[in-house]
Amino acid sequence: MKLLHFSDLHIGMENYAKLDPETGLSTRLLDFFNTFDFIVDTAFKENVDAVVFAGDAYKTRDPNPTQQRGFGERIAKMAKKIPVILVVGNHDTPNAEGKANTLDIYSALEIDNVWVSRKPELLSVPTKSGALQIVTLPWLHKNDYKDVAEKLKLLYEKISPDSPAILLSHAEVVGAEFGSEKGMAIANEVTIPLPLIQDKRLAYVALGHIHKHQTLSKPGDTPLIVYSGSPQRIDFGEEKEEKGICLLEILPTSQVARIKPARSTGWKSQFQFLPTNARQFLTISINLDPKDADPNQTILDQIKKNKIEDKIVRVIINIPAECEEEIKMDLVKKSLSSANFIAGISRNVEKVERKRLDIEVESLTPLQALKKYFESKKYTPQKQKLLEQYAAQLLEN
Repeated sequence: MKLLHFSDLHIGMENYAKLDPETGLSTRLLDFFNTFDFIVDTAFKENVDAVVFAGDAYKTRDPNPTQQRGFGERIAKMAKKIPVILVVGNHDTPNAEGKANTLDIYSALEIDNVWVSRKPELLSVPTKSGALQIVTLPWLHKNDYKDVAEKLKLLYEKISPDSPAILLSHAEVVGAEFGSEKGMAIANEVTIPLPLIQDKRLAYVALGHIHKHQTLSKPGDTPLIVYSGSPQRIDFGEEKEEKGICLLEILPTSQVARIKPARSTGWKSQFQFLPTNARQFLTISINLDPKDADPNQTILDQIKKNKIEDKIVRVIINIPAECEEEIKMDLVKKSLSSANFIAGISRNVEKVERKRLDIEVESLTPLQALKKYFESKKYTPQKQKLLEQYAAQLLEN
């Protein structure tokens, strides 16, 4: 049985965006839709038996109609041929318990081949390769976590050994490594102890909420416990993270080499991480030399060394205090024209600590004080003499 596991789409993240002239939509919204298209195409190409989504369809709890339409069209396209199972994430969950979440519409419309879980439960999903059992643990309100261990135990006991079972959850598990998404939290964080999701009756644990792809289980352990990570980058904090989805296969242990029958539970899983077409972010840091005769050309040369085409780019220029030549920003921006978006050009000018003159300034004439200042700046004798002449002329007038 083959499954596709993904999570944390966060449609609606539209930072670093401009308007697309053809559609009138945000270019970042189109990025997220394009990545979702990649996921849909992969599901068909790999001929998977089911698609499991581990929560957080949108950036906010109140997505606009355009965002909802884009998500819904792609879910409906998959569901025509493949069962799709969705659990509710914290960004999908309303503040008040009586309100509908952003995924409830699929249950309300009773769309064939789409399952939405907003509470811990055991689903039995028919696929072309047989039944798939899914224990769900969506994002819950804080008080509902008090008895979650008992709820999961009861659900595990209902698992039949005749077909494979997985856990599908949107949760923060103890030991998981956060990426930059920690700052996006919009609800009280509750961590789940790892042992709660290590039941041997599970073949795989499909997790969402953490944007960084990672495996929490040890090699050879059952079940495999995996965060797919987010399929599209959110900001520069995820610049160096590879974004993707998980393609997994569940096999009877009799078909898996080196599985000891004594430890076997009937099913074993293995997965492959597939990188998506996520928009790339790039930071270019440039350190100018105080003695650089042409710092503007140095900046342009450094930018040319990078592949900036279609990337979201920011440039950080560290400028020594001794560099008196003005940085020509129009030239810098022009050199970045092939980027998808210029996130910013920062000029960090080095600050030189002021030196105190160990004399009573009040006792000096204006010219004497000025001369001491020139000496502290280490101006050449010729420059000092010329500046003193100009100062004397000003003072005479």
